[in-house]
Amino acid sequence: GNAGDLPSEQFLAEQGLTIVGPMPAVGGLKAWAAYREQQPIPIYRLPDGKHWVIGTVIDAQGKDVNAKTLQTAVQKPMGQQTWQDLERSHWIADGKPDAPTIAYVFTDPNCPYCNQLWREARPWVQSGQLQLRHVLVAVLRPSSEGKAAAILNAQAPAQALANHAQAYADAQGKSPDTLGIAPLARIPLSARDALASNLSLMTSMGIRATPATIWKNAQGTVQTRTGMPPAMAPELEDEALCTEAAAAIVAASPLEAAIAAICWAALAAALPPPLWVVTSMLRISSTVANWLTVRSR
Repeated sequence: GNAGDLPSEQFLAEQGLTIVGPMPAVGGLKAWAAYREQQPIPIYRLPDGKHWVIGTVIDAQGKDVNAKTLQTAVQKPMGQQTWQDLERSHWIADGKPDAPTIAYVFTDPNCPYCNQLWREARPWVQSGQLQLRHVLVAVLRPSSEGKAAAILNAQAPAQALANHAQAYADAQGKSPDTLGIAPLARIPLSARDALASNLSLMTSMGIRATPATIWKNAQGTVQTRTGMPPAMAPELEDEALCTEAAAAIVAASPLEAAIAAICWAALAAALPPPLWVVTSMLRISSTVANWLTVRSR
């Protein structure tokens, strides 16, 4: 846009701000939608045309009046940026390259739920419906870096990851450090760099836990889910809410339902939940699995 409307390019660059463009805003100030990493940020110009405010415009009740407009403005460009960053990251392909759906998964070799997710995803990966792209990070235990490096440096990384996940899943109750692939004692620089850049991408996306799954929905909007549907954690005791969430997921597109079911089942291992939570998760999984089986015939 007209350069004088916004603070200097140098300032915007220093702040790491990407400008999406002007946005209509309540309150009478001229406004622009921007984002930094995965954070939507509004910029307002004061009436004198020489000063700006970066912050939240609220009404008398304290409601952020421009939040929805801002979110809508940045969602697509922010998602496209994320997707490009993921495509450029160091990932291991798991599944057919021409699968209709691609999902990226931030994976730590010592994360039991990542290995569980790998297992839960088999029906969709093997039927050619889904390709998982595992973005390896080393965050959980001291042996994570050595194990991730061993997988990345293997002659067939996808096979090394599969063997690791399988061994991890089969060994109940053993110490995580002894499970799966043997960590490399000396980590090659290339692997160390790849893991560091994957971790910095994960952090810049605001993701704090593994497994985190990123995919595009039917409308092409980028979706992120860490383990479990975000609003679910506090409500685990509430059967009605869980059932309702389960129904909502099944009503979504079948592949989204599949991804959600995979994430949920992966988390079932993490919780000591009442049995109904597990059964409702497995019910979702089997509903989706049946649907996909019928479709692929």
